[in-house]
Amino acid sequence: MSDYIITTDLTADYPPELMEDDFYIMPMSYAIDGVEYDGKTQAYLPAHEFFSLLASGKTASTSMVPTAVVYDYFADILKRTGKDILHLSFPAAMSGCYASCVEAANKLKTDFPERRVVVIDSKCASVGLGMLAWYALKKRREGASMGENAAYVTELRDHIGHAFTVDDLMHLYRGGRLKRGSAVVGQVMKLKPIIMVDENGALVNIANVMGRKIAIRSLVDKMKHDDGGYKNEVIFIGHGDCLDDALRLKERVNETFGEQNVVISELGPIIGSHCGKGMLALIYLAKNKTDRGI
Repeated sequence: MSDYIITTDLTADYPPELMEDDFYIMPMSYAIDGVEYDGKTQAYLPAHEFFSLLASGKTASTSMVPTAVVYDYFADILKRTGKDILHLSFPAAMSGCYASCVEAANKLKTDFPERRVVVIDSKCASVGLGMLAWYALKKRREGASMGENAAYVTELRDHIGHAFTVDDLMHLYRGGRLKRGSAVVGQVMKLKPIIMVDENGALVNIANVMGRKIAIRSLVDKMKHDDGGYKNEVIFIGHGDCLDDALRLKERVNETFGEQNVVISELGPIIGSHCGKGMLALIYLAKNKTDRGI
């Protein structure tokens, strides 16, 4: 058993089959039609039902996790386990959740002076954050201390390549990522954006392509462009209720790079609320996260 806990949050869309001991995922909440789903008092909707509601025109909203909620979450782990915590957070560039985690960790220093809570801005999103957690867990199994692991993920986060696309541009418009006019024109012309996560953890639209098939091919092209000679021990594919497309993407990855260890994960409700049904993400190791090319 390790002497520290690794935690992340629900935005990591972490594959359930890869869960292990001393690893926890902080719940988050969303609301649809005035009903709040927090995973505790109100269970999360099954993925297909959730994405079907979005596809029918329903809007899901999310909110920043308050500092008090994060404090209680961390404090409970400290009390139950007596171990330190290394937390990998959703990026500050996309949410105030990181600030809440840092504030909670600072308050815990007073109430738990013998324990440490280290919060890392992952600068990764969705299954990109999930991949960072996967490597952190692997590093811990190899015997890394919490300090060593914190330094490791801080360096590795700059090499987690993200390439994703969405099927419905209006979700990006509602989330403030795209102007309404661009979203409407894009929908009519069936344009699909190719989006990356940059060195700051922010979304950057690097291309617009015609149609879903070309978008899937472009995700693989982005991975090929970003290749820095890394050996990918695992490749993550995330999907918003579009498993067939995820399988097609996996097939193209294996055709391009040879047989890979590809893990397919279903997007959760927090990321899904902002991207909608049909979001497709490819996550891999990259030379850096600054290159906007494909």
